[in-house]
Amino acid sequence: MEKIVDRLASGQTLVDITKDKKMPSYRSVTSAVAADEELWELYRKGRILQAEYYADRINGLAMEPLPSEGDPRLLNAEVQRRRLEIDTLKWTTARNQPFGIRDKKEDQPQTQTFSISWAGGDTAISANEDDDQVVH
Repeated sequence: MEKIVDRLASGQTLVDITKDKKMPSYRSVTSAVAADEELWELYRKGRILQAEYYADRINGLAMEPLPSEGDPRLLNAEVQRRRLEIDTLKWTTARNQPFGIRDKKEDQPQTQTFSISWAGGDTAISANEDDDQVVH
């Protein structure tokens, strides 16, 4: 499992890793991960690090200059290809790493709400659910 985690962390997909004859099948890996808490933790860390790799890959794709010359249609096709790859990597990163590299919910930026309500002619203004102020 540690070899699989290392390969995930280097950006490889589980499908590609399990195509290697020296590795267990995809189904064997997912079954083992589902059945064993320790393997799940290792696998989860690999997926989190894979998302970090993908974030760096996204930045590389976005910052890589386009060829200075060439058919405008081919340049446009390259821009569209990069956009598709970036969108796919963003989706995968958000799924694999919803709480950041440390995978801790408390590290996420806290969402703030702002609500105004009327009850009996008073206006209640709140920056969050626990802190109501009444304004007349």
